[in-house]
Amino acid sequence: MVHAESSAPEAGVPAGASRATCDRLRAEARAEAALLYAPRIQLEGIRAPGALDPTGPASSSNAVAQARLSLVLSPIDMLRGHAIESVAAAECVRATLSGQLDRILAVGERHGELAAARDELAYLDRHIAEIDAMVSETLNRFQRQRATAAEVEELRERRAGLRAHIAELRHRSMVLEQLDGEVEIPREPAELAPRYRAAALEVDRRRAHERGLSAWRLDVRGGFAEADRSDWFGVVELAYSFGDPWRRAADRELLRARARELASDPRDASVRWEQLRRAMRRSVDAIELEIRMVDDELATLRGERDRVAPMVDGNDGARQLQARYTLNLIELEARRASLSSLAAARRPLAEGSL
Repeated sequence: MVHAESSAPEAGVPAGASRATCDRLRAEARAEAALLYAPRIQLEGIRAPGALDPTGPASSSNAVAQARLSLVLSPIDMLRGHAIESVAAAECVRATLSGQLDRILAVGERHGELAAARDELAYLDRHIAEIDAMVSETLNRFQRQRATAAEVEELRERRAGLRAHIAELRHRSMVLEQLDGEVEIPREPAELAPRYRAAALEVDRRRAHERGLSAWRLDVRGGFAEADRSDWFGVVELAYSFGDPWRRAADRELLRARARELASDPRDASVRWEQLRRAMRRSVDAIELEIRMVDDELATLRGERDRVAPMVDGNDGARQLQARYTLNLIELEARRASLSSLAAARRPLAEGSL
């Protein structure tokens, strides 16, 4: 982790960081630290009672009234200002990593569906003209009484179903574009949760360090006093709270409890991230199994269509069967394109140890 006074926080921040959040945190820390860095001017009015004069009246005293103007400088406050800016720098890193997690978690288990829908849609768009040609050819044969009305209706229904599916894919793509927004997966997804937890713990460590400075007080004060005559004065004040050892023990327990919380709280982004990665790993395994099943079916259909191909000329039944095989192949190949894109999009999330 890095300190606020350098530009290094940006080096520890992943791409796509919310600079507005970091700018706000830094500005807020500067506003608070500015009051701690600067010296204070102090005006005091003092009336110190004098000793009674034993030879004079009982009410006689030598009370002294004095006005003091001083400048106060606190090295401990300066250290606290630096600590506050250091906390802001750590908060920037934590907020950036949290934002990256939240953007991916917002898509959740729908990750990759946009790419899958687009690829399936692109494949069907490339082949819809081929399907239209098959329907037209079957209709021409029907008009020549070489195909049945049932055969024409079958192909039309299949084409209508594909067109409805294409329309549904377009709608799904538009919806998913708003949700997905081309979320970028980090290069090492397995490291994102540990980095986030380390950043969150670093924030608590720096806050504990800031609290520890409050146990000490060191003021250097100098100025002028005005009474019967003017004179300058200087004061050094050093104080320490005996509650500091208990504070250190409480902070150590806080960090241990925070580490346990980050590792087990189901509401925490890092825990939900690891749950998502496990879900993506199971999803990729299931998708790869389905791809193998689709490949087997595609090989079978291509073999059957190839056996029918030599009989197409002059054989209306073979031509109709070939049209069915072609439609089945287009549907399965579109499905395979969708599955391949879905697996490719989800595989980076599933990689690495959990």
